[in-house]
Amino acid sequence: MRPSAFRRRRSPSSLTGRRSRIRRRDRPSASKLGWNGRKVLMTFGLLSRGKGIELILKALPEIASKVPDVLYAIVGQTHPEVKKREGERYREELWEQIRAGGMEKHVLMVDRYMEEADLVKHLMSCDVYVTPYPGMQQITSGTLAYAVGLGRPVLTTPYSYAQDLLADYPEPLSPYDDAQAWIDRAVSLLTNDVLLRGWVRRMEAIGKPMHWPEVGRMHERLFAEVRELESVIG
Repeated sequence: MRPSAFRRRRSPSSLTGRRSRIRRRDRPSASKLGWNGRKVLMTFGLLSRGKGIELILKALPEIASKVPDVLYAIVGQTHPEVKKREGERYREELWEQIRAGGMEKHVLMVDRYMEEADLVKHLMSCDVYVTPYPGMQQITSGTLAYAVGLGRPVLTTPYSYAQDLLADYPEPLSPYDDAQAWIDRAVSLLTNDVLLRGWVRRMEAIGKPMHWPEVGRMHERLFAEVRELESVIG
């Protein structure tokens, strides 16, 4: 039994179809997001310090100089404990960094709670999902699991869970302290549709075993192995 069988989180199946299909058909969900004609980087989760958002904001001016239609979507409400402790101070600090870099037209903050269906629509409407976490000991990430499970190309720091999940395709891993690597890889993906589609296929291959039906079958096999071991030991 492989350790990853216990570490990989489940992910929903796509409710909306591939992003290219959404764009081509101009579906209402994509249109309502206002992301048509934009190259979208996305982060999702309860907003709090320590998730590396500052790294993407630091890299964004150079990315925007090469990808003028880039948009960085920071999706998710402020963490309740953070809001209780300091209100919206952290979100305001991020906006200060955005304004200092002249990136107001390249950043969108979606400050609200999302049901799963709404989250899936946002994920399926982004080009690249990013988890630039500075902490390398993180052993799980529900948001990265969702993105990969939906076949979205990703860029991420090499924290424990990301290394495990992307073991077969380590190219999306970049160190937190190497902003230039993040810039180069983001620009490469956002300016090369063939390359981007190739990473969609790779992420779909990784993500397929994380869908609920596949997870159910995996557990069925696991329980069968346990019963077999018990009969041998017993």
